[in-house]
Amino acid sequence: MILAGTAESGAEEWICPSCGRRMLLRWPPDYEKLVLEHGDDTAVHVGGKGGLRMGQAVVAPAAAADVPDDERQWLHDNGIDWDGESA
Repeated sequence: MILAGTAESGAEEWICPSCGRRMLLRWPPDYEKLVLEHGDDTAVHVGGKGGLRMGQAVVAPAAAADVPDDERQWLHDNGIDWDGESA
């Protein structure tokens, strides 16, 4: 979410450039949230006033760790299938 401005009431207008969600927020002690346009109700929205923008997160498996044989044996002896090779 991106801070777009402040309404006459003092509430902040936040928008999501990806899905079109628009809302007005008033912070505590008089907290209030008014959704002007829903956009994607299933999307996870985050925002901040510090100038930081986040884009889409990409999740990928980590590279295989090079585990020394003695540590690999310890894992196996303790029931940990590190390589996913147990049947």
